[in-house]
Amino acid sequence: MRRPNELFVRASLVATPSLALLLLLPGVAVGQESLFERLNLDRLQLTEFGASIGPVNPSQTLPTTAYAVHADYGEVTPRWRVVFTATYWGSEFAEDVVSRFVDSLAKSIDDPTGDATIRPSRITISDIAITVDLRWSPLPRGRVRPYVGAGGGAHVINAEGPLIDGTFVERALDNITAGVAGLAGLDLTMFNRVVLGMQVRFDLLSGIRFGSLRAGVSYRFPGTPAPARS
Repeated sequence: MRRPNELFVRASLVATPSLALLLLLPGVAVGQESLFERLNLDRLQLTEFGASIGPVNPSQTLPTTAYAVHADYGEVTPRWRVVFTATYWGSEFAEDVVSRFVDSLAKSIDDPTGDATIRPSRITISDIAITVDLRWSPLPRGRVRPYVGAGGGAHVINAEGPLIDGTFVERALDNITAGVAGLAGLDLTMFNRVVLGMQVRFDLLSGIRFGSLRAGVSYRFPGTPAPARS
């Protein structure tokens, strides 16, 4: 059974090099136009930081709550912003899903005496995700900032339960995998520094797909251009 902290370390080894590369871009030597400079990635700087929370309903599991923190690194090109997000949710497989699994195991057992029993148990599952979103907004300087976008990143899936502990089923569910997402949202700036946000999101990765609704708040750092007054 893999512990969550062990899986998180493995995910960090997968995701950190690419994230670090983006964060270190401003230190690239001046005077040499790199591919990253031509894509304007050298313009990335932290402009907002915040947190969000909301319901999520992964396939085959009970509805639960997702918790996220995000860092907005501003515009990479006009109307397009880059946002890094770390998200966690934990749930358990629905009772009917576990029952069907137990029934399939019972059918595969050769039990002439009928004495064999399989005890169902709770099977918990969690996801820790580190993702990068690219968001497009028609009103990038407005106090009301709608956007649509897409994202991708690394997901650490961890499953546990007496019924699967130490089996190939647990090893199959425990996974570090890439995922993609589509999203849309709306940001509302209050007092030039506080940003209230709402986002709908759908994530798709190997074996799991889920939609979520998130409400959050962000702080815009000094030095970041304030939105234009309507």
